[in-house]
Amino acid sequence: MHRNHVYVFDVATADPAALDDLDAVRGALTALADDAGLHPVGAEAVHRFAPQGLSLAVLLAESHVAVHTWPELGTAYVTLTTCRRPGSGFVERTRTALARAWGGEVVARTVADA
Repeated sequence: MHRNHVYVFDVATADPAALDDLDAVRGALTALADDAGLHPVGAEAVHRFAPQGLSLAVLLAESHVAVHTWPELGTAYVTLTTCRRPGSGFVERTRTALARAWGGEVVARTVADA
């Protein structure tokens, strides 16, 4: 049976400028995928909101990773869906990496197998 692994990270008190910086947001998602041993396929979708905020989805050979940011609130919502479970310690490393990349902290996380 095919299994999906879903990881959700809620980020709060983040730096509004970092959450509205496409390169900073893309860099954090790319680092997350690299740490998980996943492979971006070179396709992404971006939507910028006015006056601020963005949504970014990066397609992976193993599924996708996406983020939605609300700089005015200092928050972001990151989801990773993959058919391949990342290695041990991935969740904690991701919490630390997202907090470092955008300031703030990961206030909630969800891990589910579907």
